[in-house]
Amino acid sequence: MVGDVELPAGVVIRTSDPESQPRGSLALENQTKTLLYVLSLGYKDVLVMKTPDPNYKNRVNGAHEVASYLAAPDRPANLGMEALTDLDRDLEDRNVLNIDPPPVNLPIPAAQSSELLLVYGDQVLIIPFTVSYALNTNFDNGLAADQTRIANTQATGIATATQEAGISGASGMKNNGITIGLAGAMILIIAVWWVWRRLPHRG
Repeated sequence: MVGDVELPAGVVIRTSDPESQPRGSLALENQTKTLLYVLSLGYKDVLVMKTPDPNYKNRVNGAHEVASYLAAPDRPANLGMEALTDLDRDLEDRNVLNIDPPPVNLPIPAAQSSELLLVYGDQVLIIPFTVSYALNTNFDNGLAADQTRIANTQATGIATATQEAGISGASGMKNNGITIGLAGAMILIIAVWWVWRRLPHRG
């Protein structure tokens, strides 16, 4: 969640949708000709002060040299938790990564507050934001799909083996039938020949 701060016209900060992207992120969009720089909070003390010193303007103008990210037209700056924890060393990525379903009593990490340090032209902007956590109700580690696939594969294998066994049996029966038929024909020919030999023949 981003704090309610007035941004320059053409600059928008969007938060990710938890329904489509469980891992939260911020997107900085800048549709102006002035580049928007994102700096580490380590530079906050030298860029945010009630009474700027004589060298303040030079530090603001040189912000691009130490910027971690920039946003320009058609080039938004997408800041995930890895980027946000790099910009603020006090921010922790408390998301629990596990392939197993979460236990019922899993404690939800506490929310964290941080800030974005931005430089836009000669303006220094401080944008507060909050990182909060919730249980992923759409958790899916793919095990159910794998088990279904394995079951389907096994069923297909059994059906194929049964079909092959049926084909093999039918083929064997056909071969046996041919063999028996040939044997019967040979016996018949031998019997006819034997009878013919026994009959008297005129010379």
